[in-house]
Amino acid sequence: MDPVEVMDRTTGDRAPRGVAVVTGGSAGLGRAIVRRLAHEGYDVAVLARGHDGLAGAVSDVADRGRRALGVPTDVASAHEVETAARAVEERHGPIDLWVNNAMTGVFGGFLDVEPADYERVTAVTYLGFVNGTRAALQRMVPRNRGTVIQVGSALAYRGIPLQSAYCGAKHAMLGFTESVRTELERGQ
Repeated sequence: MDPVEVMDRTTGDRAPRGVAVVTGGSAGLGRAIVRRLAHEGYDVAVLARGHDGLAGAVSDVADRGRRALGVPTDVASAHEVETAARAVEERHGPIDLWVNNAMTGVFGGFLDVEPADYERVTAVTYLGFVNGTRAALQRMVPRNRGTVIQVGSALAYRGIPLQSAYCGAKHAMLGFTESVRTELERGQ
């Protein structure tokens, strides 16, 4: 990520509820989450790959009177996610809420899906959650405050035909989250 590509737009004058980060917030459910958080009074940073979607999400937040930041980020890259988290805190202050929502999928029978496509689904849908959780908790744990939300899927519990890569990644995310939650509860 090139820091000069960061989009920043600020409007409004009321005190924020906090600073939120949404991965995959440039379209679909992620974009709806971004809008809702801004409506609820959060300043929102959006991490996604598409520049047009990022610009739209930034406008959505600013139109609701909140500070907005769009950071071009591939969540499959731990380095890019960490760099984005640092940029968010430099511009807007401590992150209070982190929403891991980024995902991708491929439709096809297991034997028909190319290995590279399988790897990309796993990298974005699973490792994106790992990278986002790490960046968030590295900041939140020392402060003893903050919330990480993992946007899951019923497909984490029940695999369906033609979506084995996505189902596997969501299932992995579930196990990962349960493990990390247990570590946090035990103070590890």
